[in-house]
Amino acid sequence: MKTNALILKVYLIVLSFLLTTCNTSNKKNAEKKSGKNPDLLQVLTQKIAQGKYPKTNALLISKKGKVVFEKYFNDYHEDSLQDVRSTTKSITALLTGIAIDKGFIKSVHSPMLDYLHQYNKNTLQNWDQTKDSITIEHLLTMQTGIGCEQFFGNMGLPDCEEKMFDQNDWVKYGLDQKMAFKPGTKWLYTGTAPMIMGAVVSEASNKSIDAFASDYLFKPIGISHHYKWTKNRKTGRVFTAGNLRITPRNLLKIGHLVINGGRHQGKRVISEQMINSITSQKVTLPNNYSFFKTAGNTWKGQKPAKYGYYWYTEEVKMHNKTLTLKFTFGNGGNYIVLVPELDNLVIIFTGSNYGKPILNKQPFDMMYQYIIPHFLKSNKGL
Repeated sequence: MKTNALILKVYLIVLSFLLTTCNTSNKKNAEKKSGKNPDLLQVLTQKIAQGKYPKTNALLISKKGKVVFEKYFNDYHEDSLQDVRSTTKSITALLTGIAIDKGFIKSVHSPMLDYLHQYNKNTLQNWDQTKDSITIEHLLTMQTGIGCEQFFGNMGLPDCEEKMFDQNDWVKYGLDQKMAFKPGTKWLYTGTAPMIMGAVVSEASNKSIDAFASDYLFKPIGISHHYKWTKNRKTGRVFTAGNLRITPRNLLKIGHLVINGGRHQGKRVISEQMINSITSQKVTLPNNYSFFKTAGNTWKGQKPAKYGYYWYTEEVKMHNKTLTLKFTFGNGGNYIVLVPELDNLVIIFTGSNYGKPILNKQPFDMMYQYIIPHFLKSNKGL
């Protein structure tokens, strides 16, 4: 009897183990079949909350135009305005594309001074005949040759953006800097180029840039509030190189417009040709510019960054899949990131790591450690 009882007890233990194993296996299989793998995003949320990625204020992710992840940190919420710094430049590129589409600006090859008649050899102290040959595209690709440079800081050229705020006429200040290179020959990151570009759009359309943006970009994609431009206190001119304050949800709408080729809910806002030009790869940036290297991160398959019209491109190979990232970059960690290969993934980061070269690149670590692996697995049904 005792033997039979012992055998029964062992049998029940084995049966319980098999049932537990089977249930666990079935649960894992169900997760695989569902195509969902929330663990990495949950882990990332915990990491941000625990301070691994400090001053990350918001993270939004959409797939096929639908928001699939939205989290806020540090007392930020959906209506909080974030100063997105140079992501403003990328929005200025979109405004330029619209101005070209509507015929206000003839083409990207038009000389910039064709639209800024008040600035010439009689009004600029440091006039140089080569300024006549600076085109719209030179402004958009940061290849004007005007001697301002604020990224590397080791070229012996002034950081004109900081000094610009002390001037009554921001545009004239940029145009009046001395030429350092022939237009089209050298990439010099500077806030003066997009500031001048905004003035061109405004003069060509006979509208203030904030009115132009509202009429032709923001309202058509459903942005009517929750944003604020920075303006010159003395003249009221809008600063089109940075400091736009806007919500992450509104940034997401802009990302959707670009990844959908210039359409919003089926309606054309900007031509696909202009979107392609804006997000193109026109300039190969210096090797030490790469965001990954600057942040101390390295990824196999990484290629040097490319620059279009105030938008960046970087390619990387992960899990035997080549991904092309189209993105904006704003100091502090403010990004719109597009990943077309992953069902039109749009990722929005906002942060306040201003002036911190490593921390304001930490969204790349979040993308490559957690976000992209999550969606790669999801797409494969793993």
